[in-house]
Amino acid sequence: MRLAEIGAFAQAVAHVGLNGQPDHAVWEFAMQHDMAVVTTNADDFLELLEDVELHPGLILLRESGLSREEQWARLEPAVRFIQSQTDPDYLVNRVIDILGPGYFLSVDIPALHP
Repeated sequence: MRLAEIGAFAQAVAHVGLNGQPDHAVWEFAMQHDMAVVTTNADDFLELLEDVELHPGLILLRESGLSREEQWARLEPAVRFIQSQTDPDYLVNRVIDILGPGYFLSVDIPALHP
């Protein structure tokens, strides 16, 4: 897996027995294991954020129909940016919104139910 090659721990949905499961099951797994989610299903996962006070992070690929190579070309710069941050909890309550090649936003999503 390419994320592992650059030092980012990751697990694919298929490798943890969640292939074909609903978004809320993937989100619950991520929450239980303190793992950020990378997805092209932005709207549904943003909606899931509404029900949590604290989350491990969300990385959104906004373009659809991308090949694996195109997805990686967009994801890698964002992951390297995250890795360059000095705060090890940088992704907590944060959304990385990848809008195109080399173009992403890092948005803090504060706790909604303090």
